[in-house]
Amino acid sequence: MGAFGARTATLLVAGSRRYLPAVPTPAPPRKEDLPLHEDVRWLAGALGRVIRRLEGEDAFRIVEELRVATRTRRHGDSGAASLDELLRKIDRFSVEHCAMASRAFTLFFLLINTAEQTHRVRRRNAYLGRATTDPQPASARWTMRQLRSLGVSTDSIEKAMLRLAIRPVLTAHPTESTRRTLLGLQARVAGGLLARETAPADEVRLIEQSLEGEVELLWLTSEVRQDRPTVLDEVSSALWYLETRLLEAGAYMHTTLALAFEEEFARSADAFRLAVPLRFGTWVGGDRDGNPYVTPETTIATARRASYVILGRYQQALDDLTRRLSLSSSVAPPLEALVKSLENDRKLLPSVWKANRKRNADEPLRLKLTFMSARIEATRRLVAARDAGRARKEPAAYPNVASFENDLILVRKFLLRAGAEQACRATVDPLYAAVRAHGFHGFMMDVRDHSDVHSAAIKELLPAKKEASEKKLLRAALQGKRRVLSGNRKLSDDTRRVVDTFDAIRIIQEEAGEAAACTYIVSMTRSVDDLLKVLLLAREAGLVNLAASNPMSRLDVVPLFETLEDLENAPDIMRGLLDDPIYSRQLEARGHRQEVMIGYSDSGKDAGMIAASWGLYRAQESLAEVFDDAKVQLTLFHGRGGSVGRGGGSPVYRALAALPPGTTSGRIKITEQGEIVSQQFGLVPVAERTLEVTAAGVLLQEFSDWRRRVGVKEVQDFRDVMDRMSTRSRDVYHKLVYDDQSLFELFRMATPIDELANARFGSRPAYRPGAKAGIEGIRAIPWGFGWTQIRFMLTGWLGVGTALGEEVATRAGLRRLQRMSETWPFVDDLLGKVEMVCAKTDVDIAREYVRHLGGDLKLLDGLIDEYQRAVEALLLIRGHRQLLDDTPVLQSAIALRNPYVDPLSLLQISLLRRKRTGAAKTEREKEAVGDALATTLSGIAQGLRNTG
Repeated sequence: MGAFGARTATLLVAGSRRYLPAVPTPAPPRKEDLPLHEDVRWLAGALGRVIRRLEGEDAFRIVEELRVATRTRRHGDSGAASLDELLRKIDRFSVEHCAMASRAFTLFFLLINTAEQTHRVRRRNAYLGRATTDPQPASARWTMRQLRSLGVSTDSIEKAMLRLAIRPVLTAHPTESTRRTLLGLQARVAGGLLARETAPADEVRLIEQSLEGEVELLWLTSEVRQDRPTVLDEVSSALWYLETRLLEAGAYMHTTLALAFEEEFARSADAFRLAVPLRFGTWVGGDRDGNPYVTPETTIATARRASYVILGRYQQALDDLTRRLSLSSSVAPPLEALVKSLENDRKLLPSVWKANRKRNADEPLRLKLTFMSARIEATRRLVAARDAGRARKEPAAYPNVASFENDLILVRKFLLRAGAEQACRATVDPLYAAVRAHGFHGFMMDVRDHSDVHSAAIKELLPAKKEASEKKLLRAALQGKRRVLSGNRKLSDDTRRVVDTFDAIRIIQEEAGEAAACTYIVSMTRSVDDLLKVLLLAREAGLVNLAASNPMSRLDVVPLFETLEDLENAPDIMRGLLDDPIYSRQLEARGHRQEVMIGYSDSGKDAGMIAASWGLYRAQESLAEVFDDAKVQLTLFHGRGGSVGRGGGSPVYRALAALPPGTTSGRIKITEQGEIVSQQFGLVPVAERTLEVTAAGVLLQEFSDWRRRVGVKEVQDFRDVMDRMSTRSRDVYHKLVYDDQSLFELFRMATPIDELANARFGSRPAYRPGAKAGIEGIRAIPWGFGWTQIRFMLTGWLGVGTALGEEVATRAGLRRLQRMSETWPFVDDLLGKVEMVCAKTDVDIAREYVRHLGGDLKLLDGLIDEYQRAVEALLLIRGHRQLLDDTPVLQSAIALRNPYVDPLSLLQISLLRRKRTGAAKTEREKEAVGDALATTLSGIAQGLRNTG
C-alpha cells in the first residue's frame, strides 16, 4: 500500500468508493525483533510440515496457494487475485477442505501469538540483565526512580505501597476463544523456543523435534470445544490460572517491589513484605446476571474448588519448608509456645507424632511444620468431601485461616529468635504473606445479579399493603428484628433461587472465611432502594443485621452503573445512599468503606466511544468528590472488556495513567475478560510483568496529576472540547445504532452473530434473557464481537470521525487537540485506542461480507465515510504519515497478520453463504459447516488479538 501524508493522501479505490489505507506494508523488523521473526518462520514451517505429513500433499497445496494468493494481494503485486476471485476459488472447496484450511490458519495464529508472548519474555529478560542501569519502563525499579524524580518522599512512597489494594477479577464471557487444553501446550512451545535460542548446536535439533511434536499435537487437538462449556468447566479454567500463573506472578510482584524500594532508598521493606497489596477475584461461578446456568449449587462448588487449590499450594509450601528448616534444639532452644503447640498437635494427629517423633526429636520446628502440613491436608480432605456431597469429620483440620496464621506466626517467631532473619524473610514470609492475601479461599468471588431480579423477589416477600408502600415496608423490615421469610413459606422458583443464592454466600463464608464471597454486585442500579433490597435479602440469610445496637454486615453491596445515563446519575444516587440513615449503619458495619463498579461495556454500546469514555471519566471524578465529602473510603471497580468498544485495548500502564487524578488512592479492582486473560497471564513471566506494570501504574497514578502542567483556563478549555465531542459523537452514534433498524439489520445479516450464539466459547448466552433480537437485547460483548469478526471495528470509531473531524477543521482546533493529546493522558489513551481499531479495520473485507451476505451497501458507504473521517483526523492530530507510526511494533504486527486473517475472512463468508442458502443438506453436512464456522470465529479472534 502506498504511503500518504498528514494532509494530502494517496487514495485507493474499493468499488465506487475511495478511501485511505490504514496500515502500510511493514518496514524491515528492528534488530531486537529478529528472533521473533525467526520463531514465526520456524513455527510456520513446522506447521506446514505437519499438515503435509498428516493431511497429505493436496491439503498442503490448498493452504499454501491460499496463503501466497492473499499475501500477494496485500503486497499489491501485479496479477494478484482480487478478493472476489479468491472467494470464488474458496466456494469451489469442499466443506472438508474449508474446515482444514480454517484450522491451518487458526493454528498458525495461535503459534504466532505464542511466539509473540515468548518474545515479550525475551525482551523482558534482556531488560532484567541491565536492570540497575537501564530498568524496563513500568518495572518496579523504574517506578521507584520515577517517583523520586517527581519529588515524592521516601515516607510517602512507603505509605503508598502499604496502602496498595489491587484486585484483578477474572470473568468468563461468551467470546473467550482459547481453550485451557491449548494454554498448557502454548506454554511448552514458548519454553522450547526460548531453550532453542541458547542451546548448544547438538541440542537444538532435539528441541526442534520436541517442538514439532507439540505442533503435531496442536493439529490433532480441536481448537474449539465440541460442546458448550459448563460453568464448572469455566471454573476449572480460572483455577488453572490461579494455581499455575497468578499465585506465582503475584508473589514475584510483591517481592520485586519490596526489593526495588530497598535498593533505591536504602530502607527496609519488611513491613511491605507482610502487607497485602494484591488479591485475586473472580466472577466465574458467581455472576448469575443473565446466565441461568450459574446456580446456588454451582457457586458453592466454585468456592470449594478454589479452596482446594489454594490449600494444595500451602501444603506444597509447608513440605518445602519441612525439608529446609532443620533448626536443632541444641543450637536454637525452642520457644515455650512452640513446645505447647506440639503437645496439642500430638493429640490431634497421633499417627503423625508416632511416625516423626524419633526423626525430629532434636528438630521441633521441622516437627511443627510436619504437623501443619498434615492439618492442611486434613482441611483439604474436608473440602473435597463437601464438594463431593459426602459428610466427613476431620478433627485435625484447621477450623479457620486464623488458626493456620497463628501457627505460621509461631514459626516466624522461632526463626527470628534464633537469629535467622534472612532465612525467615526468604522462606516463611512469602507463605505468610500469601495466607494473609488468599486465606482458605484463593479467589475472592463476587456474586452478581440484576436489580430487577431482587425487586421481583422483594415484591413476593413483602407484598404491598394499602397503608404502606413497598419503600416503607422495605425500610421497616430492615430496621426490625423479625425475619420476613418463615421456614415453610412457599416461594416461586425464581424467588427461591434468589433466596438460596444468599444462603450459598453464607455457607461459603462459614466454610472458607468471609473474604471468600463478601461482595454482591447489583447490575443496573438506579436507586438507593436497589441496594437496600439486597441488604434485606442478605439479612434473611443471616449475613446482615442492621437493627442490632452494633450493626453487623458480612457483605459489601456494590452498585454497578452501566449505561451512560446511569453513570451520569451515579453521583446523586451515591450521595443519597451515603446520607441514608439505614445505609449508614451498613457503612458503619463495613468500616466506612464502599465499592462502586462502573461498566465500560454497556456504556460503550449505549453511547459510542467518546461519549462513553468521557462519561466514565466524569463519573469517576464526581464519585471521588462525593465520597471525599462523606469521609467514606471509595474503591472503584472498573468493569472493562478486552476490546476497545468495551473499555479495553490499552496497554495496562497507559490505561492506569489515563484515570482521573485522585480517584484510586492505591485501591483498584479491574476485570480481566475474554482473550485478555490468556494474553496477559498465559505465561508466568508475562503474568509477572502484567502484575508488576499494574502495581507501577497504580502507584504512579496516586502521585501524578496532568493538570499541574496546564493552566486552569486551558484545563477548562480541554473539558469544553470533550463535552462538545461527546455530545456530537453520541448524536451520530445514537442516530445510526438506535434510531434506525437498518444498521442492526446489516449487523445481523453480514456478521456471524447467530453463529457466535451457537459457538462453544462460553456458557453465557449472547442475548439477555427474554430480550428480542435487536440492539436493545444483544449484550455489549457479542455486539463488539460481530463487528470485529468482519474486520469493521465499528464500535471503536462510529461517531468519533465526525466529532474529531469538526474539531480539527480549523487550525486552532487542531492545535488544541494536539495539545490535549500531549498533556492529558486520558485523551492520549482515547486517541491511541481509536487509532488501533482504525488500523485493524479493513473496509475491503467488510464490504465483501455485506455484498455477499446482505445489508444496505449505501449505509455501508456512509459508515466508511465516517471511518475515513476518523483516520484523517487522527493523522492530523498525531502528525503521522500512517496510523501507528509511533508504535512500530504494533504497526508491523497488524500489517504482517492481515494477509493471513484474509483467508479466514473469505472462508467464513463462503461457509456462512452455504449455511444460509441451504447448500448443506444433511444434518452431518450442516454440522460440518457449523464446526468449520466455529473454527473461523476462533481464528479471526486469534489473528486480530481481539474477540470483542
